Amino acid sequence: MNTAKFGQTASSVLQGDRVVNIRVLVDPARIDRMATLRDLPLQTPSGATVMLSQVADVREEPGQLELRREDLRQNVAVTARLESRDLGSAMEEIRVKLGHDATLPPGIIEFGGLYQQQQESFHNLMIVMIMAILLVFTVLLLEFRSFLQPLAIVLGAVLALLGTIVALWLTGTSLNIISFMGAIIGVGIVAKNGILMLDFVEQLRASGLSLEEALVGSGRRRLRPVLMTSMAAALGMLPLAYGIGSGADTLKPLAIAVIGALCVSVLLSLVATPTVYFLLMQMIGGGDSKPADQGRRACGAVFR
Repeated sequence: MNTAKFGQTASSVLQGDRVVNIRVLVDPARIDRMATLRDLPLQTPSGATVMLSQVADVREEPGQLELRREDLRQNVAVTARLESRDLGSAMEEIRVKLGHDATLPPGIIEFGGLYQQQQESFHNLMIVMIMAILLVFTVLLLEFRSFLQPLAIVLGAVLALLGTIVALWLTGTSLNIISFMGAIIGVGIVAKNGILMLDFVEQLRASGLSLEEALVGSGRRRLRPVLMTSMAAALGMLPLAYGIGSGADTLKPLAIAVIGALCVSVLLSLVATPTVYFLLMQMIGGGDSKPADQGRRACGAVFR
């Protein structure tokens, strides 16, 4: 059909300093009417010949009012609205179906619109999360003057992302830009609880307690502050998670992501972070050393 209407380059001829293509096409008089166009012969991949009317419905439609071009190529935008499903799964299904179509040459289809904006936003937010974790680690490094406490706190904060993923899965909420922002907020809250724990551990060890006694004592003393701050933040996000109020549906994934991180923050702050810190201290043999000795073994020297 394309060859009959627009021709196919068969050869070229040199005219002066220009190369002019020679195109072979059907006589325009044979396809100038709908009736003759329906009888246009087509050759199938198996070699059989069929009429155009046997494989397609030929009808006349009004011309386009606007032609869009990009890189000197005609561009046709195919748009659609989604209902009762997320954008990611719909795009994956579209990719699979288009991938099975061998008639489409590679590079002819480009995915744009909201999907392209979503991919760019996810990429930018991933960079923001990595930079936030590095900045938190740097601040903790200056605060504790050791690598062990910041490493334990940051590891516990990163594990809080599991709570966010579980909360999104239980509520049937998709991972979108808003829920991604909630995951970043949850990491910051869990890191704050870890600071409360390990900072008091250093105070107890300075008073002469062993590492195990300091960790147990810090867990008992910091249980109430960690529970109060986590519950206050979770209860404050609860109306938003239920979608109460105008515009709450937009920020609902953020609230669910934060609550999911808070639900596991208590376990991480009181169990995971102290456990990681204890194991790191045992690895360097600093379980019975003083805080100053611990800093020298972990960093090589105490920050002055």
